[in-house]
Amino acid sequence: MHVPVSRRCFLRQGTSLALAAGFAAPRILTAESPEPIRSYRRGGMLYRRLGQTDLFVSALSFGSHVNPEYRQSTPHGSTLNEEGQARRDRHISKAIDYGVNMVDTYENAGQWQPMADLVRPQRDKTLVSICRQFPNFVGKNIDDAARLFGHVDMYRIYVGDGPGVDDKTLEDWDVMRQAKQTGKVRAIGISTHSERMMMSALDELEGLDYIMFPYNFIHARTDYSEFLPKAIQKNVGLIAIKPLAAGSIVKLDPNARPGSKPENPQIALYQNRDRPVLPAVVQKLTESLNRSPDESLCQSALRFVYSRQFITSAMPGMFQEHELDDNYAALQGHLKLSQVDHDVLDAARQLSSAVGPTWLPPHYRWLDQQWRTHA
Repeated sequence: MHVPVSRRCFLRQGTSLALAAGFAAPRILTAESPEPIRSYRRGGMLYRRLGQTDLFVSALSFGSHVNPEYRQSTPHGSTLNEEGQARRDRHISKAIDYGVNMVDTYENAGQWQPMADLVRPQRDKTLVSICRQFPNFVGKNIDDAARLFGHVDMYRIYVGDGPGVDDKTLEDWDVMRQAKQTGKVRAIGISTHSERMMMSALDELEGLDYIMFPYNFIHARTDYSEFLPKAIQKNVGLIAIKPLAAGSIVKLDPNARPGSKPENPQIALYQNRDRPVLPAVVQKLTESLNRSPDESLCQSALRFVYSRQFITSAMPGMFQEHELDDNYAALQGHLKLSQVDHDVLDAARQLSSAVGPTWLPPHYRWLDQQWRTHA
């Protein structure tokens, strides 16, 4: 009887003779006690190796989302007005001065050309990260980006929820692998919000260099009990997107800096004004923050992500200059959180749990709906 095997299993069988000839199998790692990612410090920045590639990515990277206050619609997506583009360019330039070397760049936000102009004088210091945004052929998308930037350092496709990687994704992946082999791309990966799809990608996408997935201190209660150990064992690079839950964690912080706000004004801790928030939880959160007066909750939240030894980089969106400064300052602290820091995060986690999933608008509700509770 014919027994179907996965694409990855088929390829693995092709290497079984080599393993039998004496090549050592990789040591099995777990998310609970992972081997630290190879890293080094330069100035005030920490750089960690991305999976098995030769890329070392800054622990803080610059996210792709742009400030909606300055966005204007175009026939193909959007762009920033002159003031908004000048602000973003200034923030990215300052981030590079801080040592940030990876900038995610969305074509449908009109950021390809501004980014190319900005990094051209210092292309060797910057890792350009691209995600296909339009439903066009992935090969053409890579060729267009490679012509503009000289090459693409990191290229990924977004993979939505579903039973697993489908044939169309496999076709795109084969084109991406070929682009990497020809030197147009240095590392290839995916972004997804679904742990089921993450697991499928680990099995089916040969040559997978990295995965971008949502990870922050509140939703780390989703322990990714299957995904993280398997990704670590396979030495796939892990990049945390939504490390501040699209900025909504600022709503948990009574001491948030002026001007700090979520990416979308609809994002709030709770939508139902008549639903009470437990005063004891708010008091505990406030007291915890008072015990660490020099650090905001957002900084503690980012330090939590920085301290995860299996995470290569945290990639928040940054719209205000002080957000960049604060996120960089968070990296300067100890990567291992103190007990006081844990108290701050635990209090905020209790607060978010008390008000339920309605603290997020519907289009971000997957942050609560799809992820399991961390014990």
